[in-house]
Amino acid sequence: MADPPQADGGGAGLPWPGQRRVLVIAAIVCLLTTLVMVLKLRGGDLKDAEVWYQAGRRVLTGQGLVGLRSYRYPPTFAVMIAPLCALPFSAYCLAWYAINLGLFVLSLRLAASLTSPLAGWRDLPRYWLPTLLTALFAIDNLFLGQTNILVMALVYWTLREAARNREWRAGISLAAAIAIKVFPAPLIAYFLYRRRLRLVAASLLTCLFFLVLLPAPARGFQRNLNELTDWGQRVVMPYLSRGQAGDWGQHALDFGNQSLQALAHRYLTPVNAYVLARRPRRNMYVNLAELTAGQVNQVVLALFAALGLSFVAACGWRRPARFCQQAAEYSMVVIVLLLVSALSWTYFFVMMLLPLATTVNLLGLGDRLRSRSRWALRTALWLWGLATALVAVPYARALGNLMWASLIVYAALALACWDLRHAPELKAAHPVRPSSLAMVPPNTAS
Repeated sequence: MADPPQADGGGAGLPWPGQRRVLVIAAIVCLLTTLVMVLKLRGGDLKDAEVWYQAGRRVLTGQGLVGLRSYRYPPTFAVMIAPLCALPFSAYCLAWYAINLGLFVLSLRLAASLTSPLAGWRDLPRYWLPTLLTALFAIDNLFLGQTNILVMALVYWTLREAARNREWRAGISLAAAIAIKVFPAPLIAYFLYRRRLRLVAASLLTCLFFLVLLPAPARGFQRNLNELTDWGQRVVMPYLSRGQAGDWGQHALDFGNQSLQALAHRYLTPVNAYVLARRPRRNMYVNLAELTAGQVNQVVLALFAALGLSFVAACGWRRPARFCQQAAEYSMVVIVLLLVSALSWTYFFVMMLLPLATTVNLLGLGDRLRSRSRWALRTALWLWGLATALVAVPYARALGNLMWASLIVYAALALACWDLRHAPELKAAHPVRPSSLAMVPPNTAS
């Protein structure tokens, strides 16, 4: 078993003058968001929460999930959320909203611990900037009643336990995330690359338990197997065999999807990038070529291969020896998840919380990073803020504003990772100043 990465300096836990102000602002934002949520609920703006509620009610009443077309998850999640669905719909929505709000705070705490080994709950106000830069996507998840904050918390927990060499705990957490939403499955490839074989084995075995055995007492083994098979044929197999995002059809290629695959289709085929469900007569094309679907899939595979090669070039074959390098590597993995997924709707990008927190914290390393890396990290933060501001512009989203911004953050983190791997060379040329991985304002840094 490899030793945990070495910490790169202290400083977490130091008080700073703006801490109370940040807490007050966060409390006000939470209150206003909750008020809007209540108003949306009263207005019948049910969104995705109704889908999970219907699935949970079907589990409670013994009905099948096969006919519930909008439910594109494994049966496991319906069984997990069924107890909450015993409540009236309004109470269920508010309870699920409160759970997601708590999970976002937990995710922030996990992101803090992944970027700084000394960070605790009282240090969370220091992470106001990455929180601000992902707040729009967090609020979108809260209003939709989506599951991505839950998946984010489980993925971050997986990374935290992996950082502590707790292989089985990390594997169980990853398996739970995959059983809820298959989106984090590429993490298994990353842990194979890092030769974390016990973690991979724990993930696969526990995922099998979550998918096949856990729902059986409530659904019956044969019924659960049939529903699991239906989900695989309807959602998973179209992607594996034809590169299609399940049964979403054209909707998977409109401007709402920011995945690398969707953007490649919008750029390379004459697909209508507008959401037909909103305005059937509205057209928007951003393609630069007219390739066939098969040719686009080959381009996508080449882009995936390029991502993999860039990751190996930046991170190397040895496990990170420094905590900050490990945080950068984990953050790159999270961005890769967003890029290679068949579906990366806008609210998926709440998971950028960790990469952005790492980006800000790496800027505190000073001369341990080359000037090009520090410039790239600052530029990435500014461009991510700009991309977030352009989310309301359909044409910007059709061009992939969030995907490009995520790719720029990825590139900046890759440069930083490269520098940290060659830190001894940099130390010879640049004396290292004491610095902290925590987000300490410049006037209070020790």
